[in-house]
This record gives sequence, structure tokens and C-alpha cells, in this order.
Amino acid sequence: MRLSLEELHRTLEAHFLRLGLPEEGAKAFAEVLVEAELEGLRSHGLARLPLYTAQLERGGLNPRPEMHLSQVRPGLLLLEADGAPGPWAALRAVSALVPVAKEQGIAAVAVRRAGHVGPLGPYVRPLAQAGLVGLAFANTPPALAPGPVLGTNPIALGAPMAPEPLVVDLALSVVSRGKILEKAQKGEPIPEGWAVDREGRPTTDPAAALEGALLPLGGGKGLALAVLVEVLAGALAGDVLGPEIPLPWRAPEAGVHPGFLLVGLDPGPLSDRIAQRVVELGRYLEAAGGRVPGSRRAWARAEALRNGIQVPRELWGALARR
Repeated sequence: MRLSLEELHRTLEAHFLRLGLPEEGAKAFAEVLVEAELEGLRSHGLARLPLYTAQLERGGLNPRPEMHLSQVRPGLLLLEADGAPGPWAALRAVSALVPVAKEQGIAAVAVRRAGHVGPLGPYVRPLAQAGLVGLAFANTPPALAPGPVLGTNPIALGAPMAPEPLVVDLALSVVSRGKILEKAQKGEPIPEGWAVDREGRPTTDPAAALEGALLPLGGGKGLALAVLVEVLAGALAGDVLGPEIPLPWRAPEAGVHPGFLLVGLDPGPLSDRIAQRVVELGRYLEAAGGRVPGSRRAWARAEALRNGIQVPRELWGALARR
């Protein structure tokens, strides 16, 4: 069935209110899940709802956190999230970052002891809409071969561009673990080349992939980028490394607190043409036969804004029964 954005957001917000979140937290959770669905990121949208629900019901997420924001340096903020749902803490970080980045020219927020923030686009997009260039980094539970030791460790960029901001959001595995979870929920095989099992053998079984490891994007270069994210988001921002983060679907009651680092740069002192130049970059890419990263998501967003979001009937039924 297809729902309008407003109806889906309202239903999700009511769901999280029933689970004990205050209005701010419920709105934030609903906003990020709807944003994921808007851009066609089904693996990070409604597919995650059962897991988030289990974490809230069983204590893996704190519905009533006492978050504390401190400005430890003029351009550096630290948000101690007290086990809060990741989207709530991360959107609070966005709100705190914008004025500081505009004042200082560059600023960062380290978010510590929050849950999984979901896709990173919903956090760099509002930075770009505020005229900033935004960067986001998050470490995750172990996922990448070999090991696994490193997580899928997503990175994201947001930059001003007309008519919509440029948003690049990607995991450093061939495919995000959310897509593996989505296939497992549907009982479908995964394509070859996505993952290996516990013995390191290629697999098309999503359950075996979740027990094994995902293949890194670009081989050794993807692993190197995952190390970069692990240092910035894990060792620095979150004070937690991938092997220290439990897998939430195995134990929803466990506190899963990856690190998250959000950076904002005010381009004004360097260039008053940043939005124009990003548009021109896109034209160069298209002339060469390429495309601007994120353009498919922009198309999915426009389509969903026109026609609403497709919601599985069984999920809608479960939400309506609560």
C-alpha cells in the first residue's frame, strides 16, 4: 500500500511515542526513517523498524536519555547521548553544529553513546541547505572481510547545489549490511560478490553472510577508507572500536553505541560560488557519460514526493494494531 509522507510520518511518530519516547525523539526517529524511504534506501528505512522497536522494548536504546552537549573548543562540540536513539542524537548534533560552523568557519560535533544513526544523508542534507559543506562519518559493528574487524563504516558529503543539495552517502562495503538484512527478512538470496561465510567462502545465503563478512568496496582501498572512518568516528568521536560494538539483531537488549562525527564548513570565506561550481561539476560528469553521485536518490525522492511511499501491508498492519 502507498502512503503520503505526512501519514507515514504521523504513524511512525505515534509508534515511537507509544514506546516511551518524548515528542522530540519520536519526531526525529520518524523523520530519519521517512527520509531513508524517500531516497529509496529501504534497507535503512522501514526494514529497520522491527529492530529499533525491539531495542526500545528490551532496553538496548534509552527512550528517556539525559543528553549533554559541551563546547570543548571554539569549533569542537561533544554530545554525550546517554544511550539515546541515534537519529535523535544526530539531529540534535546538526542543530548544534550549524551556528558554530557559521561563526568559526569550520566546526565538528562528536556524538558518543548513541544508537545506530541510520543513513547519513539526513544529517548532511540540512547542513547543505544551511549553506554549509557537511561531512559525516560513522563506525559500525564488525562487518568487512577479513575478520571481520572493521564495520561498513559509512561516509557522507552534503554540499549546496541547485535545485537540491548534493548528497553523497555510501557504506564502504560492496553493499550495506542493511541490504543483507532486508534480503534475510524476505527469504531471498543475495547476489554473488556481496559476502563470504564464516569460513571465507563466497555465499548467496544472507544468513551465512550475516554470520560471515561483507566484501569491502574496492578491495584494499575500501579497507583503507574504513580505517580512516574507524579513527575519526570510532577512536576519536565515539571512543569505541568496531570489535567492541555488539551486533544489535543478536541481542536487542545490548547497548550498541557506535561513534558518529559530523563536520560543517562554511564555504563563504573561500568561495561565494560553491553551489554554482557544484552544478558545473555535474555538467562535466554528465558530458563525459557519467552522473552526479546521489542523482538516483534525488530521482527517488522526487518520485516519492509525488506519489507517496510504498509500505508493506504486513508492516502497516503491525503498526496499526499497536
